[in-house]
Amino acid sequence: MQGYPCDNLSMDGKIRTKQICPECGGNFEGEPLRCPSCKIAPTRYFIDLWWKKRHKLYSDQDGYPLTSWEQAGRFLTHIRYEIDRDRKSQGKFRFDPKNYVKRDLNALKFENYVRNWFAWRAEEIDLPDGVSRTYLKSAEANARNHLLPFFGEMNIREIEEGQLIAFRRQLPKTLSAKTVKNIFGLLHKILRDAKKLRDIQRVPEFPEIKHVIPPIKWIDEEDQERILAEVKDPVYRALFLFLMKQGCRPNEARALKWDRIDFERNQVIIDGAMDDDVYRLRTKTRDTRRLPLHPEVRKALESLPTRALSGFVFTYRGQPLKGNVVQNYWRRIRARAGINISLYQGTKHSGGSQAINAGVDLQVIQHMFGHKDPRTTLRYLSVATETLKDYWDRPQTVPNGKKQKAKLLDFKKK
Repeated sequence: MQGYPCDNLSMDGKIRTKQICPECGGNFEGEPLRCPSCKIAPTRYFIDLWWKKRHKLYSDQDGYPLTSWEQAGRFLTHIRYEIDRDRKSQGKFRFDPKNYVKRDLNALKFENYVRNWFAWRAEEIDLPDGVSRTYLKSAEANARNHLLPFFGEMNIREIEEGQLIAFRRQLPKTLSAKTVKNIFGLLHKILRDAKKLRDIQRVPEFPEIKHVIPPIKWIDEEDQERILAEVKDPVYRALFLFLMKQGCRPNEARALKWDRIDFERNQVIIDGAMDDDVYRLRTKTRDTRRLPLHPEVRKALESLPTRALSGFVFTYRGQPLKGNVVQNYWRRIRARAGINISLYQGTKHSGGSQAINAGVDLQVIQHMFGHKDPRTTLRYLSVATETLKDYWDRPQTVPNGKKQKAKLLDFKKK
């Protein structure tokens, strides 16, 4: 427990925190509280008060958790005013810290706690390890539509296994298993954070949500060419060709800047992504990938008209293409080509499926696509029809086939 240098409690109270520095593990010191080495401030405070007995107040008079030194200071000033008024009036205006302890329970009401949780996450968006805007928007929708109607009035300390089972049973049957898993994942994250902050003692055991991953849908290069034939704009043609050949996510391609393309070394660096149309210098998996430029991609990039002052490669009137605009454009051209395929399926999934059927090593595909988990790349084995046909049609390559099979099994173990 940390606070003022003097640990002797008085009726005037002290501002303290139970947290330690997340960077070095040291204590917070001084006024305001800071880590002496990392200069980081805590994110949760409480008022340590002695009034007939010891009281710890973790939220202000409105039930909001004390998340900043300034907020805790204002609350402590208010308490000191009431104590002083009580002294001067000789008990006429009786100060009772129990009033604040009761109000503190309001902060543990699920509806209030979730509101504050999203506020904390929003403040962390621009931090290196912060959540994305896209995730936050999706999570807010799941909380609003499913979590709050069921748990809203409940104290978070009352959420146990029984409530989780009842919650799952009342969810609409029309929801996909993936959506149900995302909803429970959000609730689990909220409760894990609550345990870290010591707002709850334990996280209840969550039910297992079985999510069957749908098979990969993809098209071959001939169908991709049919779609590209419908693209008249050179910027969109270069973008879709880039997505098909370089194995990038659409948000990564839209964030590509000219200074990440090295025509001399014939390579491109993928280290940024668009987050709800806001540029961030990090990818979904927070990695940096150096990839060789596909000959067709290089030709398309070199033929682009002017380079925008913004520095982005794929632009409209100098600004990076917006996600919904790109999706709509793709839907129009694939419809004209008579092919029912989504942007992600027709580019990234198709590129991976074509690569596995061409015999490209799984680890190469994993690096190219920026997969942190090898199991994500293993999904492409389900479409490796051409590789299997080659194995069957060439009995003389059985030794090499065994070697490749062992290689894939070794990769799966990783």
